[in-house]
Amino acid sequence: MVKLVAFLFFINFCFGIKAQNNNDLALIENYNYTDSTIASKRKVSYVFKNSHWYVKYNPLSMVFGSSLFFYQKVISPQIVMGCAFDVSCSSFSKGCIKHYGVIKGVALSADRLTRCTRLSSIDFHPVLFNEQGKVNDLPEYYKLK
Repeated sequence: MVKLVAFLFFINFCFGIKAQNNNDLALIENYNYTDSTIASKRKVSYVFKNSHWYVKYNPLSMVFGSSLFFYQKVISPQIVMGCAFDVSCSSFSKGCIKHYGVIKGVALSADRLTRCTRLSSIDFHPVLFNEQGKVNDLPEYYKLK
């Protein structure tokens, strides 16, 4: 009796996997991989592109800017959907560095990275959320008056 149940379980398991794989393949074939809303936001440029030559060609600026560019170009598109913020953390840090300089920009970026979890979005005021359910947090909000 145990052998029969084990045999039936094995047969069901084998045919169940085949049916599931066919359904998964159909879903993969019918999925639209081009999302125009994400593609329009993915304009990546070098952070020190329009700076003076001594800032642009400083070795520290080149290492920092190229690592941020590499992160935005390669790693960030893979995890952008799970972000709780409308402007991604890398775009936020690039904007802060452009607006406020390296010292305040890095400090604001570190503050943002500590708040960059889905759990922390519970504490934000409902006015900050946009239509997609993400938090609007722009570098312009941190300007002293």
